Amino acid sequence: MTNRSSYAIERRRHPRTRLAMTLGCIRLDPDGGDVVDSLHMRDISRGGLGAYSARPYYPGQRIVLNLPIPADGSRRNVYATIVRCRQAEEGYSVGFAFDAPYVGEAYRYSRSAINATTMQAIAA
Repeated sequence: MTNRSSYAIERRRHPRTRLAMTLGCIRLDPDGGDVVDSLHMRDISRGGLGAYSARPYYPGQRIVLNLPIPADGSRRNVYATIVRCRQAEEGYSVGFAFDAPYVGEAYRYSRSAINATTMQAIAA
């Protein structure tokens, strides 16, 4: 008999890459309060990202993420939808799915951020 709990089932279509950075976020359908928020991204994939927030979100909520582009110092707005939000030790763990036109595009920006961070670490 096999212990099923020892085998994690990966439901994601795209592998995640760990990347810690602070992102700006605009709630497109705010439920009251501020519409601008700050998130602490923990990982990203071609289809979305995971982050921590001080405030809760709800599944289906639409947002705009403001991603930095290290290559030229600019920023790019990417639309996403909340797929889950769970209470964490400090704040909330939130899952974002990029809207169809941005799938893969945001991941390319994050890869440039990872590469820039790696090159800075090597140079130091």
